[in-house]
Amino acid sequence: MKNQNSKIKIFIAGFVCCAVLLLLLTKVFHVGALLVGSEYRTYKGLDKDYGKYYEILELIDEEALAEYEPDKITDDVLKELVEGLDDPYAEYFTAEEYELYMKHYKESYVGVGLAVADYEDWILVYKVIEGSPAAEAGIDTGDIVTKIDGKKVKDSTEASEALSGKVGEEVTITVKRGDNEYDYTMDRAKIDDPSVGWKEYDKDKGIAYIEITAFKEGTSKELRLAIKELKNEGYTKAIIDLRDNGGGRTKEAYKVADMLLPEGKIDTEVNKNGKEVVNKSKPSDAGIDYVVLVNENTASASELVSAAIQDNKGGKIIGVTTYGKGVTQRTHKFSDGSAIKFTIEEYFRPNGDKVNGVGVTPDIVLAEDVMADNDAVLKLAADELK
Repeated sequence: MKNQNSKIKIFIAGFVCCAVLLLLLTKVFHVGALLVGSEYRTYKGLDKDYGKYYEILELIDEEALAEYEPDKITDDVLKELVEGLDDPYAEYFTAEEYELYMKHYKESYVGVGLAVADYEDWILVYKVIEGSPAAEAGIDTGDIVTKIDGKKVKDSTEASEALSGKVGEEVTITVKRGDNEYDYTMDRAKIDDPSVGWKEYDKDKGIAYIEITAFKEGTSKELRLAIKELKNEGYTKAIIDLRDNGGGRTKEAYKVADMLLPEGKIDTEVNKNGKEVVNKSKPSDAGIDYVVLVNENTASASELVSAAIQDNKGGKIIGVTTYGKGVTQRTHKFSDGSAIKFTIEEYFRPNGDKVNGVGVTPDIVLAEDVMADNDAVLKLAADELK
């Protein structure tokens, strides 16, 4: 019995020594790692699904004569993987692309105050921010960007990247206007790009005009301030313009809907597992009468707000049927600055109907020729408010 107890003690002592050594190796010297059951299953699954991919990269790195650029290969492969999803809104961004993407959802950034888009074979200026370096230099909407600092740019993404930089840095933009080309030199600056603006429409009838160009960080605060200002000026009615508003931050859209609506349902979100989340507005509202203008480019968060207003009878929707993007995306940023965006939920309007692939049909549908005449659209909207 004595010998048996001695063997047990020796075994326990040996086990403890091994355990201590293993912990020292894994936790202090980082040699190897202990895997719990869930981690083991994760790595086993990774090896099964992606082991060959890793093995190929290892072989290329160790033996291939071709130059090995792991970052480029990884970005190309991930872009292809995401593009292969059955999700038209899924996208993989490199760190540089993600920084440019996020610029559109921030209240301020460093640049020249120029927004460009790809149109046919051109890079078209579609917005020049008032008071910005680009505006003061003389660049106009409708100009075509051909070069930046003497170099040709292939698309709007490359142009946006070239226009960004540090405050005070000089940049020369070459634009084509008609048959002529012009060079404009300016310094980059901090650009404040508000998403909400308002102005008088008809003082005598107390009608103001509010434009919401996108749902960015702070859009709801901007709208609250705009409504406060116009009410202080004696306006009690507003034309709210969501035309060409492609959406943005869903969180801000909910806040805007809550501001404009009395107590009621805003929408119902449904995820891939069928879980439903109902979003509601609180009892108080902005305290103004309004109509909402929409067009075929009114999309996503803008449609969410429009549908909620229509179903809760907050105000008449005027224009043409909207884009039909009734889904929301999640963006995940990785440690290296790259990111992935993919659809996680579909939302349904308060009455339960779909928006995705359908859009929002206005209460007052306008003919194409009327939609092309902005003054006519605004007059019609104002008449509806009277």
